[in-house]
Amino acid sequence: MRTFFTSYTLVIKLILLSLFSSPIYAKSGLELAYGFAPAKNSHLRAGDTWRVSYSQPINHFDDFLSQYNINLRLELSAQHWDELGSTNNHVFSLNPMFQYQWHFEPMSVYLELGIGAAYSHNTYYLDRNLGSNWLFEDKLGIGIIINQHHRLGVSIAHYSNADLANHNDGVDSISIHYGYLW
Repeated sequence: MRTFFTSYTLVIKLILLSLFSSPIYAKSGLELAYGFAPAKNSHLRAGDTWRVSYSQPINHFDDFLSQYNINLRLELSAQHWDELGSTNNHVFSLNPMFQYQWHFEPMSVYLELGIGAAYSHNTYYLDRNLGSNWLFEDKLGIGIIINQHHRLGVSIAHYSNADLANHNDGVDSISIHYGYLW
């Protein structure tokens, strides 16, 4: 019963925050992320992931999206997936990202979601057969924006071919990131 009231209180707080928060429009930005990709077999070492991305706001839908505190941006990224003792992988992706923000001076809290396309240099990574060089990138993130310029967060990205190839082991990358917005 206590869990129900705790969940209920959290939902009420989120609704109130969304009603009294002001819209913050997307800005261009550059971001650096470091993370890891777990191996399919738990006895193997996880791979390190590095990501550099550039984001450009898409303002065509601002009239509609801004009334819901949502902004849309296009994220272009280059990634290096490091695998100890084996071939490294390079991944390039293009992903439209929707971002919902709660604004508090001098910071904002955000939740973001995007589904885009990625190209992987190798079809194998760690102990996974990705099945194709062309993959989908599903990304979910949460974080804060401080003074409208400094972005700190955590994200999880999933890469797979959506069963469009014979093999589809997919890979997940969990990362922390810092970005600068202008």
